[in-house]
Amino acid sequence: MDKIIEDFNIEDEKQEIKKWYDGYTIGNTTGIYNPWSILNYLTDRKLVPYWVNTSSNDLIKLILKNSVTVKERIERLLNDEEIEVQINLETVIVGIENNEDNIWGLLLGTGYLKVTGVVDLAMHIYKVKIPNYEIKILFQQIIDEWFRNKVIGNDLRSILKDLVTLNLKEFEKKFNILVKEMFSYMDVGENTAENFYHAFVLGMLVGLKDNYIVNSNRESGVGRYDIMLEPKDKNGNSFIMEFKVLDDMEEKTIEDTIENAKKQIEEKGYETNLKERGFTNITKMVFAFKGKEVKMEIY
Repeated sequence: MDKIIEDFNIEDEKQEIKKWYDGYTIGNTTGIYNPWSILNYLTDRKLVPYWVNTSSNDLIKLILKNSVTVKERIERLLNDEEIEVQINLETVIVGIENNEDNIWGLLLGTGYLKVTGVVDLAMHIYKVKIPNYEIKILFQQIIDEWFRNKVIGNDLRSILKDLVTLNLKEFEKKFNILVKEMFSYMDVGENTAENFYHAFVLGMLVGLKDNYIVNSNRESGVGRYDIMLEPKDKNGNSFIMEFKVLDDMEEKTIEDTIENAKKQIEEKGYETNLKERGFTNITKMVFAFKGKEVKMEIY
């Protein structure tokens, strides 16, 4: 690749080309680029996603959009994190969406993920992450398309605009409509409900990536918040979001759930991290859920 960069006189773009199309490894050899994208770049001289816009990605998009458990892990990958997955090296395409091990094996084998470490070789458990920026765009597109296909009568951009401009009554109204239109009781299992709602909102927030940094499950104060939405402009509005599903053993009403979530935010000092770094316009949001019923409190 260094020879190509030299021959085509594109040394000034070397780091950006690496960011977009590098990231693959074969054996102990690193620095392997996507050849299709490199050839297109050398023709067009534009840093754009060439491979992810080909029709060969249709199966990948279909599988990922139809798997709730995979959606929860995509948000971690989009935050440039490694995740641990069990990989079936003999991937079966038929019924692949029903077997998560097959999904990760397909993504690895087709170049949408790369292995960064071995956790348990005997059990086929590996650490994986997104290899480069081009593939990251694919995952972002999948989430964007998921919302565009499902949102009826609501423009996701307008909902996000209401959020960041603190038009919060309108945001709450539209968010409630969105939940009722998109969710079914089969979507939300009793044991995974909190993670499901968390991943759902994270998917929404991908639309703010140009102006906000979205952090999830990070330490602040003496605990871990669910979501922190940090503006790239420190004068902008920042948000702390906490998700709670009503626990029948501890709470009688959804209002009790809201109070417990607020108490958790305050006792664990979730806003500490933002304040220490000079953010002052902090809005705290609690989302309490019971089936399709959702109530929100903002303070």
